[in-house]
Amino acid sequence: MNANSINSISEFLLHAGTEYIVFDMGRRLTALDNQAFLDIENGSTVAPFPRQQHAWFGIVFWNKNSSNQHYIWFIKLPLDEQGLVVAASRNHFLQIIVDALGQSISDDSEAANTLPDNPYSFVPAQSLLAQFNALVRAKLNQPISVSAQYVIAYVKAPQVADWQTIPLQAIADVVIRLDSMENAQEVQDSVLRNFSLFAEPFQRAFMEMAEVANVSERLNQCMLSVLDGDEISLAALRGLSCETKNDTIYTQLVSHFEAKKLNRLDILSVIAARHFQQMDEKLLLLFFEAVAEVDNQENYNGDVFRGFFSDLVQVPQLRELVLGILRTPERSDLLASAIGTLFSQTKG
Repeated sequence: MNANSINSISEFLLHAGTEYIVFDMGRRLTALDNQAFLDIENGSTVAPFPRQQHAWFGIVFWNKNSSNQHYIWFIKLPLDEQGLVVAASRNHFLQIIVDALGQSISDDSEAANTLPDNPYSFVPAQSLLAQFNALVRAKLNQPISVSAQYVIAYVKAPQVADWQTIPLQAIADVVIRLDSMENAQEVQDSVLRNFSLFAEPFQRAFMEMAEVANVSERLNQCMLSVLDGDEISLAALRGLSCETKNDTIYTQLVSHFEAKKLNRLDILSVIAARHFQQMDEKLLLLFFEAVAEVDNQENYNGDVFRGFFSDLVQVPQLRELVLGILRTPERSDLLASAIGTLFSQTKG
């Protein structure tokens, strides 16, 4: 196999005799079908969930005729101004893996899991890696981890069970299968009944893992009650992430923005990454007003505003709305000044 004989990562994996599944790891962890991944990497469709001007993927592959060993690549590919994968970068990555691996990937070699240093690999944060591992095991119908029993014991009896020895991965495994595991309804009922009794670190980890799970509306209400507390909970904000518009979450975000409870850089980062699907013209305007205020108060000299603007304008469903912010007459003087800084840098 050589780089001239293949035209995509997908083709490389198929030629090497593997089966594979792909996850988008940009703004939230989402399974992609193989055709969608091929279209994205070939530049025939925009990356749906870009982050920091890159498309982020987790690729799991295996050769079922050799063994049950699974290998993982975490790769990020740069995007052009239109949100399309830069073909030259994708081809460069292909050249690197072909030069390093050749046909060894199909021989079930450990080398497949240890790519040489390259500018396209990344290491997920601990919480994202736990979510990824849990989602992959569930998708491949692999048994839940042994440690999950300790999570279940704790949610059933938080007053007596010890949470401090429970690994984050076990929490992710349980949350991902909260609607499908054995005795799922009993476990869900225990979570809802005892949620307020959970130790804060466990509760926080549980909510963070929930951002990529199919959780019930009742659990959403539990997290909303945490979000509506005196101090904004980043974990609750993450846990309430969902793939579609949710009127309750939208209303909460609008209310908190109007009360200026979200004017903090870490909170704004979570909202941009996890709640972009809630954004309409009103919420987006409130968001950028808050960004402009934080930028001004913390003396970032426009860097924060430019960062959020360039990030969100590449999200396909938001592009026109974000560009509309540049022209809206409802903007404050502070937001108008931030937009002016954006243009002045562009001209420079």
